Amino acid sequence: MPTRTDGLDLEETILITRRNFVIATAAISIPRISFAKSYPTRPVSVIVGFSPGGGTDVTARIVSKKMSTLFGQPLVVENKPGAAGTLAAGQVERAAADGYTILMNASGAYIHSILKAGDSYDPLAVCTPIAAVTKAPVVMLVNSSVPANNVGDFVKLARQEENRFSYGSDGIAGTTQLCGDYFSKLADIKLLHVPFKGAGDSVVATVSGQVDANFPTLPSALPMLRAGKVKALAVSGPERSKILPDIPTFEELGYKDFGFLCWFGFVGPQGMPADIVNQLNGVTQEAIQDKEVQDSIESQGMETMPGTAKEWLDFMVKDAQNIKRMARLSNLQVS
Repeated sequence: MPTRTDGLDLEETILITRRNFVIATAAISIPRISFAKSYPTRPVSVIVGFSPGGGTDVTARIVSKKMSTLFGQPLVVENKPGAAGTLAAGQVERAAADGYTILMNASGAYIHSILKAGDSYDPLAVCTPIAAVTKAPVVMLVNSSVPANNVGDFVKLARQEENRFSYGSDGIAGTTQLCGDYFSKLADIKLLHVPFKGAGDSVVATVSGQVDANFPTLPSALPMLRAGKVKALAVSGPERSKILPDIPTFEELGYKDFGFLCWFGFVGPQGMPADIVNQLNGVTQEAIQDKEVQDSIESQGMETMPGTAKEWLDFMVKDAQNIKRMARLSNLQVS
């Protein structure tokens, strides 16, 4: 067998050469086949757990349109209403954690999950937080025929006859029921709860007189408010809405600890790769900083919520404590 002056025979040299070739090839190939480097290569499904026209749907469509442009791939909004958003949440939980199926989460579905899990609730056990997007107040609406133009008058009428008034909601144990039951407890009145498949449906029912009142998010209520088909009596949150500057907050009216704000944001299936989460978060931040997007969001009575995925998780954990407090006080439970 031929020999070499460096002490290695030809066979050993070939083996070493092959090994070096494999190592070099792997070093070159890994970044090229990395999923995150090429993400996304096809459309991304954005699942919305409520009917069209509600705050969740409006937020998803405004932001997804801009993100589609930035990604160079369409983000397709799909409405899967039912069970206060939990049907859609369950669909996303069962999806592959590859970034191609994400949920525009809303506080409604989040509330339901918290109440069902109780003290053991952990966001990371069921989803991957990606990015907060917007927040908005809840607004108390009444049908135009209800003989009350302020909260005081409404409460007075409600106390005269138990269950005289009904209120519509976006589903069992969602945002609307949480706020409706919480207000009823603080005001010491009883309202008959009538759930619907989404906020849009429940607001339409308020307009038609099928129900007397409602506690939807402001984006869900705005079209009918602007058309003069319902009356707004109060809003949640620490300050008045810029869209409804003449409508007082619940706290102004003496209903304390009613600073609750509905929020909307992206989450994905549990265990999504960090690099894909970071890409989605980065594009979300870029989208909500766009002037046209901000104008559209503000016109719907919402504000943007910039931040990292970690900040989004921290917010969700803190908000869960407030939701539990409100639910305990109003005795709202999920069987």
